[in-house]
Amino acid sequence: MIIDIFRKNEVHEDENPYESNIDSIKVYNYVNSHIEFNLSLNNWLHIDNIFSEIWNSKIGIGGSFYWDEIENDVLLEFKNLKILVPENNVKAVVHLILEYIEKNGGFIN
Repeated sequence: MIIDIFRKNEVHEDENPYESNIDSIKVYNYVNSHIEFNLSLNNWLHIDNIFSEIWNSKIGIGGSFYWDEIENDVLLEFKNLKILVPENNVKAVVHLILEYIEKNGGFIN
């Protein structure tokens, strides 16, 4: 059981406290339609996995963060894994992921 500290309600394992789920394929399509550089599937999978881990472990339900912090956390993980990618591309993709989530009810207001 998880307690949403902002609403002070129980959140059961099968319950989603957000308005909508985050669908990785829809996010990928959104990101690709808004960038002017080639995002390989391999790089997308790395960004998606790293972002998801940070989203689920650091932010959690109702957590707060600064957009540039999560961008830097994703970049740091790329460096730790010794994966070379242009920093601006990673930041642009992470920003678009957050933008997509915000536009589609992924945040609790």
